[in-house]
Amino acid sequence: MRQRDKVKTAVILSAAGLLVLSACSSEGSKDSNATAAPNASATPNANLMAKYEKPVDITAWRYTEATYKYENGDTIENNIYTKAYQNDLNINLKYQWTVPVEQFDQKLNVAIAAGDLPDVMWLKNKQLTDLADNDMLYDLTELYDKYASPMAKSILQQDQKAFDTAKIGGKLMAIPQTSSAIDGLPLLYVRADWLTKLGLTEPKSMKEVLAVAEAFTKKDPDGNGKDDTFGMAFTKSFLADTHFGTTGFFSGFHAYAGKWVKDSSGKQLVYGSIQPEVKTALKQLQDMYAQGLLDKEFGVKDRAKVTESVVGGKVGIFYGSMSAPLSIIQKNIDNDPKADWKAIPLVSVDDKKATPIGKMPIQRYYAVSKKSKNPEAIIKLLNFAMDGYDESKKPKPEMSFSPTNVPVYLYSLMNPEPANKNLSAHNNTLSAIASNDPSKLTTEEKGYYDKIVDYRKGNNANWGTERVFGTPSSFDVISKYVKDDNYMLDAFYGAATPTMVEKNASLLKLEEEVFTKIIMGQSIDTFDKFVEDWKKLGGDQITKEVNEWYAKSK
Repeated sequence: MRQRDKVKTAVILSAAGLLVLSACSSEGSKDSNATAAPNASATPNANLMAKYEKPVDITAWRYTEATYKYENGDTIENNIYTKAYQNDLNINLKYQWTVPVEQFDQKLNVAIAAGDLPDVMWLKNKQLTDLADNDMLYDLTELYDKYASPMAKSILQQDQKAFDTAKIGGKLMAIPQTSSAIDGLPLLYVRADWLTKLGLTEPKSMKEVLAVAEAFTKKDPDGNGKDDTFGMAFTKSFLADTHFGTTGFFSGFHAYAGKWVKDSSGKQLVYGSIQPEVKTALKQLQDMYAQGLLDKEFGVKDRAKVTESVVGGKVGIFYGSMSAPLSIIQKNIDNDPKADWKAIPLVSVDDKKATPIGKMPIQRYYAVSKKSKNPEAIIKLLNFAMDGYDESKKPKPEMSFSPTNVPVYLYSLMNPEPANKNLSAHNNTLSAIASNDPSKLTTEEKGYYDKIVDYRKGNNANWGTERVFGTPSSFDVISKYVKDDNYMLDAFYGAATPTMVEKNASLLKLEEEVFTKIIMGQSIDTFDKFVEDWKKLGGDQITKEVNEWYAKSK
């Protein structure tokens, strides 16, 4: 985590950078025609994506991390990837600078303020919108549409919502570093064996979930004759926790605490935690707490402590992400082989479908300076990176890990990941199991296949793999979310605004404290006071800044 003084410095430099950007933009406009098309070395009749006939220097910048490992004399400037760029593309990648990730934001803002831009840039969202707003980035729309490989497009646009964040004013101003949003969507996990024991059916509505939670609390589902079980589990960090959090519960009330969502007009963003739907959800949690359906000590228990309750067979329902069966629940199965859990879609309090919400899965953007002599190079580099996912081209394993298991893929300048990689693994594995033919699976998928087959032969240690990549499984539910296009993403994915940097930590602390007290019995009207305080203590200014960003990012 960056130190506070570094954050403040970055904000000041970013503001100063905007002044310089304006000057650089007007100065650069004089030769805009000269920089609006690829270099003449790529003639109209040539294959623009072929290897350059003569070596081309491409400058860039990036960060590194302390966990990076090197061997055989490799460095971030000279390694298997920089050599491959030279051999396969005739591109000499030259870094203007590299810094540890902790210093990246500060160095980035200093470079932008100086107008010292390389050909290819790693950018955060705010810097992307600022540079685009000042006409300093190359419009990649046509290059991408015409020359990005089918494999590249299929990977980058698996999640169109995420891909479109790189568009400004309808123009593609960068290539996004994609990953998975759907993997983090919340699911509802229920003890299926307890349902059977108590003669209950799988809940389809919030009303039914509450009834199941009551039965799991009061009808001795574990059969030990003791009053020692409770219906639903949350941690003390319930607003942010991806396991044992309230995000999925709130979605059942069409409430999105901690997230930014569009207002009814669709033209402005509002903070989900201050909307009236959250008050309704909190009242329901308050009632559940009063009835003993929640752990009385949830306000002081972290994830490790709540996991102990699950492993010990004291919990029947919780909200979590797709990976819960591999870790949290598998421990319960190991402890009690008769236990069984099922992932189900989020349920709603009314006849309107519950919609899960996740975070925008963009780590960075790859943009090109408008003054670059070879803007097409970024598409060559992109296609090269995406070839690694093309089984027909026999990708080289050594481009991922060295023979001694060093993760050399981290050296790549560009490495977007398939947003639906795990969902595809689920689908491919099921197909292979159905046909009893794993020959077309990737190495990773074959690993899942083998464990699922092993589980079905009786090895309970692989129950979790079955319940993630097999069926019934968490990816059965995620597949339905995707098929129905029933999920949304946090609408604010930019860098922290100036007031966020200064005020957000205290506002989030206030939010957690007030919501916890309400759940544990404080008057529900305390919520209205929280909304007033949030607005006065910086929330209104943050909302203004968020919407200024939103206007630029469209």
